[in-house]
Amino acid sequence: MRDTIVAVATSMSSSAGINVIRVSGERAKQIAQTIFSSKRTEGGEMEPNRMYLGKVEGKNFSEKAFCVYYKMPFSYTGEDVIEIHCHGGKGVTGAIVRLIREKGARPAEPGEFTKRAFLNGKLTLGEAEGVIDMINASSESQVKNAYRLMNGELTKGIEHSEKLLTETAAMLEAKLDYPEELEEETRYGAKANLAEAERICEDLLKGASRRKILNEGVDIAIVGTPNAGKSSLLNLLLGQERAIVSDEAGTTRDVVKESAEYEGIRFNFLDTAGIREGAGKVEKIGIERSLNAIESADIILFLTDSTVPVSEDERKIASLTRGKKTVFLQNKTDEEKYPREGAMKISAKTGEGIDELIGKLLAFADREAIYGEGVISNERHVYALQEALQCVKDAESEYDATPSECVLENVRNALSALGRITGKSVSESIVDEIFSRFCVGK
Repeated sequence: MRDTIVAVATSMSSSAGINVIRVSGERAKQIAQTIFSSKRTEGGEMEPNRMYLGKVEGKNFSEKAFCVYYKMPFSYTGEDVIEIHCHGGKGVTGAIVRLIREKGARPAEPGEFTKRAFLNGKLTLGEAEGVIDMINASSESQVKNAYRLMNGELTKGIEHSEKLLTETAAMLEAKLDYPEELEEETRYGAKANLAEAERICEDLLKGASRRKILNEGVDIAIVGTPNAGKSSLLNLLLGQERAIVSDEAGTTRDVVKESAEYEGIRFNFLDTAGIREGAGKVEKIGIERSLNAIESADIILFLTDSTVPVSEDERKIASLTRGKKTVFLQNKTDEEKYPREGAMKISAKTGEGIDELIGKLLAFADREAIYGEGVISNERHVYALQEALQCVKDAESEYDATPSECVLENVRNALSALGRITGKSVSESIVDEIFSRFCVGK
């Protein structure tokens, strides 16, 4: 018999309004019936999926609470599950957990409820990892992507590839047993399956190239000459006064980094020191860091001042941004004297053109693709997909030149790689490591 486990599924903060205590295992219902009573269950048993108002009775306390019973296999873990909803705070919550442990449950390990859901076939391993992605999500796009992974949307292509490769393996095995009868049928079907599996893996990996944007955000360097309005633009984009704004040239001596979220995508803005010749010693250090920011940024906002003529410093900055994703901006259009050809007109003072600029940044960040298609963002999944794709390509290239046994070996290796994502061919140690990253109670 598998142990019955208990843990608090919510925060143990002393200021929590409500806490939820989760119990899973064969003895969950029995334990609940010994500690919880309700007028609606007198003379009968709890009905599944119904919330009962009653009392939890201990030796030295009594707590008014709700209790819900989820009958196996129609529960989160696939086992009998009890949830007790009690008043928040450490005292009463801890007392109920201790009472449940006295009745035969043991403390749950980190992620053990979700691990049992995986072991009982309620979730694939990839879907289970979507749960922890949801918990750790810090932006709207991460929440949406985690939901897709948790609900199996992102792994549908992987599961379809597994099906195709399983069929291909069966064809090749049959061909080994009956080489003459199945030659043409196997050749056509196996090649078609391999080509489709390759296409799916390539599409998933193409989407995975956006995982840096999803996980870390887009790094945007705001560059230009001194007094172009870089700090004013940063403050406008952030919606707060973060950088010092002054008419004095060279005010910004270091890279100021702040983040803002637009339509679910996080942007990390880097306000850099103005780049110019003849700067002092300290300012030169800031300029050097500005040059490093240009090199490392995903997008460059090259800001120019339309109240002054084009300078040699501005031309130098233009040369530094060549070959990079750059938005050429003309600031101070409300006072324009020297327009810049081909530049997007904005005013960090009045806000003119900022909505258009944000729209351009979202397009550069592939926001529509991230929201529309989703992203394979887990590095473990990406590595397994890369391995599977290579094995499929090897099987295709070797199909007519090597014995079927060699092709079959590549197909099996591809299946093994994909199985590490779904959990069909993953080692116990990897499973343990994945679920150890979960919090207790999940």
